[in-house]
Amino acid sequence: MARQRKKLSINKDKLKKTSAVESTTDTAQNREIVRPINPVVNYPNIGSKGGNGSNVNFTRFYGKGYDDITNRVYYTAKALLKNTDALSEETQKGYFKNGFFHFAEYLTLFRYSAGEDLTQDDITPELIEQYLLHLRGCELGYNTLKGYYTHLKSMLIHMRDKGYWSVIDDINLNSDFFPKSPFPNSSKRAKGEKPLTPHEKRQVVVALKQAIKPIYQKTEPLTGYQLTLCLLAVAIQTGINTSPLLNMTTDSLTDHPLKDCRKLLTVFKKRGNSTQLHNLRKSQELEVVQGIKLDVAYLIEAIIERNSQVRKSIDSDLLFVYESRIAHIGAERGTASSLAERLLRYNIKKFIKEYDLRDEDGRTMKLNVSRFRKTFINGIYELSGESLLIAARQAKHSGTGTLDHYLQAPEQSKRNLGLMGEIRVKELTCAEPSVPVGHCKDPKNGDKAPKNGSFCNDFLGCFRCKSFVITGDDLYKLFSFYWAIIRSRDEFGRKDWKRHLKNVLRIVDEEVVPEFAKLGQLQRVETEKERARSNPHPYWQNLDMLKVTQ
Repeated sequence: MARQRKKLSINKDKLKKTSAVESTTDTAQNREIVRPINPVVNYPNIGSKGGNGSNVNFTRFYGKGYDDITNRVYYTAKALLKNTDALSEETQKGYFKNGFFHFAEYLTLFRYSAGEDLTQDDITPELIEQYLLHLRGCELGYNTLKGYYTHLKSMLIHMRDKGYWSVIDDINLNSDFFPKSPFPNSSKRAKGEKPLTPHEKRQVVVALKQAIKPIYQKTEPLTGYQLTLCLLAVAIQTGINTSPLLNMTTDSLTDHPLKDCRKLLTVFKKRGNSTQLHNLRKSQELEVVQGIKLDVAYLIEAIIERNSQVRKSIDSDLLFVYESRIAHIGAERGTASSLAERLLRYNIKKFIKEYDLRDEDGRTMKLNVSRFRKTFINGIYELSGESLLIAARQAKHSGTGTLDHYLQAPEQSKRNLGLMGEIRVKELTCAEPSVPVGHCKDPKNGDKAPKNGSFCNDFLGCFRCKSFVITGDDLYKLFSFYWAIIRSRDEFGRKDWKRHLKNVLRIVDEEVVPEFAKLGQLQRVETEKERARSNPHPYWQNLDMLKVTQ
């Protein structure tokens, strides 16, 4: 009888570990949750095309005395990942990287103080208040701290909604749990990078021209660094934001319907579910259509042609796709990938170092696409005769976003608010009537005079009046007014003081004093300035007379 062979196949179900099953729930129920074997959440669509996405690893938060909370946060992350239409992967990742990770550092301290392990029941309004005190003690920016708190708050709300955090009596978290406005006036404190100065812009443009010139002569595919240079060249001439640039596709460039010397560039920016005043595609992407010059169009066409084979290898229509020649951020050697923000920042630093880009003070220049955008919008603002409407249209803004975050007064505007009168060492004629801050050529019919037979009493307007004359004999009165402005800052009201009076100090310091210095009268200026400080002119003991004349 033939010997029967032993069956060597293995039933894979027998190898399954029950603890590895990570079921999640979208209901409001609360249940016991076991620790996952591999507490890592992968966001597959974050990062470069062809990469492995981006991971959030919760491993280091276990064994610290708050495993129950860590478990619930981990399973919330898994549950949220099921629906990326409502919340993008970048938004979800921010909840945990910026919200939970920093909160966990405080939980370690709180656990040590409590002397026992923490559970979801320990997440109370008192704990949140203490965490806010902890944040305010950190040496971080005001808006950075606000961001950490806001991400934590959003995470906890979603954790409750997904059933992983039970709150007593199902209370309204916003009104009954979280403190109201713990970071007031945060929008007024936000200070992003400023636009490039003319000195900086000149350096960047020259460096980009030198860097891109060899690219036009190349026939082989462009590297990630070369694509970064191309992206910067497009950004500085279009003012488009980082995200739309990185997501630009090969069909973004089309013929202009009206101008042969121009092309149309169409890019899309994700805007969640917010209402927009622009055309929408797929209801969640904001369409930005912009006419561009042919040199930018030619550069984009060159990228499309040079890297077409690389693009085919990963079946992508993204414009900035390349093949990595060495292992670096976001890509292994020999793999095809696309530019992502992390690599973009790295390559910009390389560009700055290679061309030794520096600001007016000789410090290494700070450079990013946001500064290019602000520079572009401010350029439009100046070219349009300082038209806020035109600048806002070019920025694709509605409301006051352009004014609040992008525009700053151009140098020409400051000069327009500067001294328009004359500086004289001594009076050339006695015919010019005296005014409380100097002399006037014609107080009735002068440049800013009312021209109705009455005398002009707009002393603040003197500094912008062509009929205004300052002589050496006027310095005592002028600096008495100068010191009165400084003394009256709180009394006048800081907001009104800054709006109406601060510019007078700048004009005196930056325009009047240097003119007298050129005439060899600096010593006299210093003497009269000190005299006015210690013993001011009777007219300018305070600003009461200024208020009377307004």
